[in-house]
This record gives sequence, C-alpha cells and structure tokens, in this order.
Amino acid sequence: MKKLLVLILISLLVLCSCDSGAGGVSDDTSEFSSAGDEVSQNGGEENYLPVGKDELLAKAKKLVEDDITLMGIFAGGALSNGDEGKDYTPAQGKYEDYGTLLSLAQSVYADEQIAERMLSYPDYGEDAVINSDGKTEYKYSYINDFAATARQADVSIISFDDTSASISVKISGKTFSLGMAKVNGKWKLANSVYFAYLQSEIDVQKASGWENSIYLSTRQNVGSAPRLAGKFLVLNVFLNDSFTSWKDSDRKNVEDNIDRACEWLVTKSRGYSSANLAIDTQSLFYVHSDSVPANYEMAFLDIMFRNTVYVDVNGYIEKNTPAGYDGVCVLFHVWKNGSDYCIPCDKENTDYLTYYGERAMFYYSKNAGHQPSSYVYMLLQLCGGELLYGRKDTEQLTELFPDEIMLSKKYLSLPLQDYSVSPLTAFLLGWTDYIDTQLIQFTDTQRGIK
Repeated sequence: MKKLLVLILISLLVLCSCDSGAGGVSDDTSEFSSAGDEVSQNGGEENYLPVGKDELLAKAKKLVEDDITLMGIFAGGALSNGDEGKDYTPAQGKYEDYGTLLSLAQSVYADEQIAERMLSYPDYGEDAVINSDGKTEYKYSYINDFAATARQADVSIISFDDTSASISVKISGKTFSLGMAKVNGKWKLANSVYFAYLQSEIDVQKASGWENSIYLSTRQNVGSAPRLAGKFLVLNVFLNDSFTSWKDSDRKNVEDNIDRACEWLVTKSRGYSSANLAIDTQSLFYVHSDSVPANYEMAFLDIMFRNTVYVDVNGYIEKNTPAGYDGVCVLFHVWKNGSDYCIPCDKENTDYLTYYGERAMFYYSKNAGHQPSSYVYMLLQLCGGELLYGRKDTEQLTELFPDEIMLSKKYLSLPLQDYSVSPLTAFLLGWTDYIDTQLIQFTDTQRGIK
C-alpha cells in the first residue's frame, strides 16, 4: 500500500513538472511574438532578426525600389508629372509632407552623405526639391534621362555575411554592383543606383581620354595652345610701329598685370587633378615698319611677318619658344586706341593651320588700361574656353555659375577676384578629363553648334 502511494506521488510530481515546463515555453513564445509585432508595426521586422539569402534578397529589392523612387523625385522630375515649372510648386499626395521624403532617404542609405546629396540634388544650381515649412515643393531646371526613365530593377545577391552584402542591380539595360551594410541592426544601401550610374558615365569618359571626348568642340586640343595644362608659356610681344612706341613704365605695368592673371589661373587650376599647370611668361619686342591697324584684321599679324625670317605668327612662336612646353600662345600689345581681339585655332576652318599659333591683340592708350581679368579672359579663349554670354542658355548658366568669367561682357572693368572658372570651362580647358552629366547640355556638340 505504501509503495502504491509513493508511486502515485511520484507520478503527480512528474506531471506537475511537465505542466510547469510547458507553461514557460508558452510564456517565452508569447513575449517574443509581442516584440515581433511591435517591430512589424515600425516597418522593420526583418532588420532585427538573423536573415538568410532569401530574406536579404527581399530586403535588397525593397531598398532598391525605394532608391528608384527617390532618384525619380530628386533627379527624374517625378513630382512634376512632366511639367517643368520655373517656380517652386507645392507637391501633392504621398510626399506632400517633406518629412516623408527625409525619413525615406535616411532609411535607404547607409552613408549620410549619399542621403544628403540626394536630398540636395542636382549638384549645381537650385535644389530640385525643397523643404518649405515642412511641406515639399519642387522645381526642375534639370532632369536626368536615366533617373526619369528608370522603373523596375532586377536584383540579385552576389555575396553576404552578417553585416555586409554585395548585390547586382540591372536597370534600364545597365548593370551595377552596390554594397549593403547593416547599420544599427538595419540593412541599407551603400550608394544610390543613380550615383553609381553617374560614376559609370564619368569612368567611360576617363577611359576614352579628354582628347577623344565627344563633348569637345573644334577649338579644343588644336593649335599651339591645345589645352591650358602642364608647362605653359605666354609670349608677350610689345609692338612699336611708325607712329607709336612703348615706355618702360607702361610695359612694366602690363607685365605685372599679366603675371597676376597667370598666378590666378594657376591657383584656380589646382582644384582639378588633370591641370598640373605652371605658367612662364616671356617679353619680346618687335618694330613694325608700317602702322598697326586699330581695327580687327584677322590676317594682319601673319602679313606683318610675311617678309621676315618668321614668315608668319606660327614661325615667330616656334623660333621664340624654348623646348619643353606643352602649350604656348602669344599676346601682342600695341600703344594705340583700338578693340582687343583674339584668334583661337579652330579646326572647323579650312585654313586653321594658318592660325595654329594662337594669338591675341591688346590695344592701350593713356586713358585705357587693362585689368588682369582682361588677360585671363583672352587666355581662356585661346586655350579652348568658350564665350558663354549671348546664348540661349546664358540665363541658365548664369543661375548655375554667376561668377563665371566667360559669362561677362564687361570683363575689362571688373576686378579679378570677382570671377571664378566653372567646371564647364575647366573641362574645356583640359583641367579635368570628364564633364559632369548635368553640364553636357551646355557643350557645343549638344547645342548643335559647329
């Protein structure tokens, strides 16, 4: 009897122990489910749990989808519905609240700088989308074709571990490799597909070389000054004729101003890796037996040298240029009233080899001197820079680069410190071996000018 009671008691204890264990698992499961429900409500359940390849792929597809949405808004004109308004217009619908866009960008990109660049795109000029007292407003002066047409993407996983991944994104016929990183437990993209596309365009240009760029006009990479890069020489020729002559003090003033102009150009070029610019100057003197004309005569300077050992300006430059220079141009200075002009070599002209020696003519008088900006202005033209005023896109260029020296028509009276050299002009000069996608529209080849 006692044995039976003992067996019954042991059985009861075992049953109680099993019931208690089952209740503990149930409670733990309940707590886990509650936490999972809370994360799900915050829209990031998969961010906080270990993921396999399938789960990571789903997350990657969602991030790329959100990235496409953002690049469509900030670079593709999605909010404007095809209407490029000149003034900022309030957005309607889902992204009326700017905080929605801000949160989206912050949730997609691991690098804050990528998010900031997207939210302030385009890189030049006014932002396409702005925060106006918490409301979204848009204004598109530039829309990128890739961002405007990109829709769905094929996404695949290349490799991954617990904290990082590499994915392949095929979109609009192009394939890009992007990184992913886990930041504070959340998976995010290391870059935007759009910025990867822009970099790929730059890489193509760099691979082909500046000299072969389809965006150069006929005035670049020809003549004695093919580009304003490397070791460069400015020949100053002070002309005396049968009626006028230079005084030493006036000549010294000109030389000083040209030196200041060259120093400014070298300083401005230092922001561009392809320039590596150093400029030397040399002063020469030439006496013309007749009178130098005060008006523009394209062939005059070559005619002046015709019956000399130099034959033409090309010969004069060649015989007066020491070895070792990558480019050279000549500035002629005459002491009389007249209108300054320059003659860049232009391969469009059938006789462009006649003007292979790039030259400019400066006129002086007691009442009219020249600021260093005058020389900068002419040197830039001789080395491939283009006049940017008086064009259909001048207003748009002025909005982007209001201090660009090639936009000014009143260059003779403005101090040099008021000017800058825009990335557009820097490309034309050979200071950089690529042109930003946003600026391609301003090149001669894209505007149909030959």
